Amino acid sequence: MNIEDKIEQELNSMTKGKAVKWVLILMVGFSAMGIAGSYLGLIGKAATAPSRVMSQALETDNIVQSYEWFYDVNAAYDARLSQVETHKGWLLDSDGKESRTLRIELGAMQQTCRDLATKYNANSQKMNKKYFKGWSLPHVLDQSTCT
Repeated sequence: MNIEDKIEQELNSMTKGKAVKWVLILMVGFSAMGIAGSYLGLIGKAATAPSRVMSQALETDNIVQSYEWFYDVNAAYDARLSQVETHKGWLLDSDGKESRTLRIELGAMQQTCRDLATKYNANSQKMNKKYFKGWSLPHVLDQSTCT
């Protein structure tokens, strides 16, 4: 008796209840294997995340973009400081309605100056950004000079 005959004999001797039981067991087994595979995939992704982050941080495009970003933000900060000082001078020479408008503009300029400093300082602390800042740039930008 070969294996095909044995399988056919087993199938013929199975009752409907046994067949349903085996189908359910197989479904639960395959579902469990699928769930376990998903968890193993998540664990694998978590285990390789640090190396993927480092690879992305060290890509040439990221380095150039970070380097240019620091220079651009520092230049915008310096320009905004100059605008704040100019507006302070105009405010001293103004009166009435013009004074009110200049105060509003000055407040907005001071806030954008502080925002630039905050973003610059935050990126100066990030591990994937701070090493790509030019040596001639300041480590941090002082928000208090914006007032």
